[in-house]
Amino acid sequence: MISILLLEDDQSLGATLCQRLGSADYNVTWVQDIASAQSALGENEFDLLVLDVGLPDGSGFDFAKGLLGQFSTPFIFLTAQSSAQERLKGYELGASEFIPKPFVFKELLLRIQHIFKDHQRPLQTIECANRTINLDTMSVSDSDGKITYLSNRDYKLLSMLIERAPRPLSRDEILDELCGQDQFPSNRTIDNSIVRLRQILGETGGKFIRSIRSVGYQWVPIEKDKQ
Repeated sequence: MISILLLEDDQSLGATLCQRLGSADYNVTWVQDIASAQSALGENEFDLLVLDVGLPDGSGFDFAKGLLGQFSTPFIFLTAQSSAQERLKGYELGASEFIPKPFVFKELLLRIQHIFKDHQRPLQTIECANRTINLDTMSVSDSDGKITYLSNRDYKLLSMLIERAPRPLSRDEILDELCGQDQFPSNRTIDNSIVRLRQILGETGGKFIRSIRSVGYQWVPIEKDKQ
């Protein structure tokens, strides 16, 4: 059974989500503060994190930021803080979804189903010079064995580039497919993801992720004899 960690301090909403997600065959662990969430993550493995932002002992944004590099678990923000700036902040942290309150439960359920559909893929590794990209674990390892876990946003972008290669992808196409123009207002955020990916891959000069002026980005297939 798929396991979900729900971090929500609203008693009524938390109880309702537990009951309704349970009825949809998800195993839900409900906690109401960050300290309890950290404890739960230390004791159990989860397939998805559903996070409120305004919490009694801190911010869900800061909690998610602290998870980067430690877990590859996808996460969703549920929050009344639904301004464009807040949505952008959530997506830059790697959130799979940003759902403003109040919301219709069926929408949440469909978005959760979509996330798990995206993550149900066979193990796939790609050798990239002295790096190994593992699309199953959302990670990149170097020749010394150091592993860097990608944020959900960077992982999706890298997967798109690799899967569509050698066709280049425009920024507008990337924005629209990842989360929709209305939820991802800044082209600069894509550029920042590209910078992070290039650093993780240890590349310079666009060897693997090529910039195409006035178009966007392209993954350059790597020939084994040139690695």
